[in-house]
Amino acid sequence: MYKKLVKYLMVLSMTIGLMALPMNSFAAEKDKVYYVGLGDSLAAGQTPFGKIGKGYTDFIAGDFAEKGVLDTFVKDYAVPGYTTKDVLDDIVNDVNKGQNGDIKTVVSHATHITLDAGANDLLKLLIVDKEKGTISFDQQQLQLAFAQIQQNLTETIVDLKNINPNVKIYIMGYYNPMPYLSADNQILLNTSLGYLNGIIETVASKTGATFVPVDKTIASNIGFLPNPQDVHLSEDGYKAISDQFWNVMKPDVVVKPGPIPQPGDGKGTPVVYWDGMILKKGQIGKLVIQKPINLWKHVDGKLKFIRILHPGEVFRVYSFNGQYGGQYGIGAGLYVSKIDNYVLYKTPSKQKLDQVNK
Repeated sequence: MYKKLVKYLMVLSMTIGLMALPMNSFAAEKDKVYYVGLGDSLAAGQTPFGKIGKGYTDFIAGDFAEKGVLDTFVKDYAVPGYTTKDVLDDIVNDVNKGQNGDIKTVVSHATHITLDAGANDLLKLLIVDKEKGTISFDQQQLQLAFAQIQQNLTETIVDLKNINPNVKIYIMGYYNPMPYLSADNQILLNTSLGYLNGIIETVASKTGATFVPVDKTIASNIGFLPNPQDVHLSEDGYKAISDQFWNVMKPDVVVKPGPIPQPGDGKGTPVVYWDGMILKKGQIGKLVIQKPINLWKHVDGKLKFIRILHPGEVFRVYSFNGQYGGQYGIGAGLYVSKIDNYVLYKTPSKQKLDQVNK
């Protein structure tokens, strides 16, 4: 009886071990990235001289590959000239392009999707006189186009989420594609651009997608648009856009927690607990991130972008100043802007502060 029991346990142990193998493989597979780039010529990587090259989606895929997490990259459904309606129609009609299957199958496998659409909806309405350097449009048509863009983008993201509820979606804002036009026309162009980006950001917020602004990045270097007769970016321009995406898409870095401080023994600074954290000497409060917002560093009297902070991140606050509309100092020369609904600032009681700072 004893020998039979031992034999049974050995067989059971081997069976459990074998059963665990595919589970481990599956777990490892789930850590891999299946990245899909949807949208227009910018997602496809069209150059300023009419060819398809390396666009921002390619750079993002390269970043994932460098991290060792890229499994599949698909940009077959990024097509030059596409409008928001074209992107939506591809999903509704479940079109099949390339070697990776129909679009719904591709989306169902995706872990990350980037999307840019909307610029072509407006560009076809603009009347540009390149010789005179002027731009004009029909105001009523433009307003109708804005409304249609909002509806199409909303339906697109909702459809993507219905196909794959767990996919992460990142939607790009647009840059000024015609910086070479006269200053008078820039006002009109930038006003329209701001309205378009406002629509895209609103759609992202309401549908659970992440809005990625790129207008300031491209405006900082006119060299990103080397052909005055074309709205497409140089390879360096696409890399600059991919960096903005990467700030919010990159895999989380796991940080090992430090040793938990033990209660004081009467020597030195006492350990004071407040709102789920240990108060530090000099701390005046804490900051809870509610919406994606930039982390800044002051360098030579200017703001230097560090990264994008994500909802749920918490930071100790050591100072507050009135610069740049008000900023919280979180230590190490880093600052977060005071913007309502984007950050929540909390302060401990005076008694708690007195305990830790005495």
